[in-house]
Formats: sequence, structure tokens, C-alpha cells
Amino acid sequence: MSKKVNLVFIGLFFAAIAIFLMVKDTEAFCVYNETDALIKVQQTSGHKTFQGFSEYIDPGDKKCCNWGNTDCNKEAKRDSIVKFTVSYVIVVEQPFFGPTTYYRTVCFEFPIKADDRLTIKGHRDNYRCEAH
Repeated sequence: MSKKVNLVFIGLFFAAIAIFLMVKDTEAFCVYNETDALIKVQQTSGHKTFQGFSEYIDPGDKKCCNWGNTDCNKEAKRDSIVKFTVSYVIVVEQPFFGPTTYYRTVCFEFPIKADDRLTIKGHRDNYRCEAH
């Protein structure tokens, strides 16, 4: 009987670790692209020098960084403020030169808490940033 009890406790121990790791992953700031355009998000403050969050995000997709990751939250506190500049990407075909990429800024130095969410919403050149 003691072998069965030990196996149950071992199983519960590993289940608890798995749950802890899953919850830890959800404690992050996330950037959601709820637009019809490809967006570029660049972290502008609250990160380590030459590090931070820099991502292209497709329409309908999201990217995240755990608030405890000091690369994108140098204070590693949930209520730390991190800031972003968000742009949407425009690719124009140029005769003789091929495609040229332009960026139009949607929000500049937009602040959120390190465990919050930034959502970019809108369509057809009418985009906005919202913190949640």
C-alpha cells in the first residue's frame, strides 16, 4: 500500500509542477493584432539595453513576453511600466526597384503594465492602441 501512496504523491507533485509552469507562462504582457494589417511592435522603455520586445505580428495573431523576463521587463515586477511604439507596415511595389517597405506609426511610447495586454484595433489606416 505504501508504494501506491508514494506513486500517487509523486503523480500529484508532477501535476502541480506542470500547472505552475502553465500559469507562469500566462503571466505576460501580450500584444494582440486585431487589425487587417501587419504590424511592427518595438519596445521603447522598460527593457534591457539592446534587448526587449521587437516583433512583427500578423493580423489576428499575438506575441507575448513573460513579465518576469528581464530582457523585456528589467525590473521583473508585474506593475512595472513598459512602453511601445506600434506601426503598421505598407509594402509598395516600385517600378524598376521592386518592393519598398514603409512604416506608419499608430502609437508612440504607449505605456502598459508588464502583466497587461496591448491591443491594436481598427482597419484601413484607422488604427488605435488600447491597454487592458
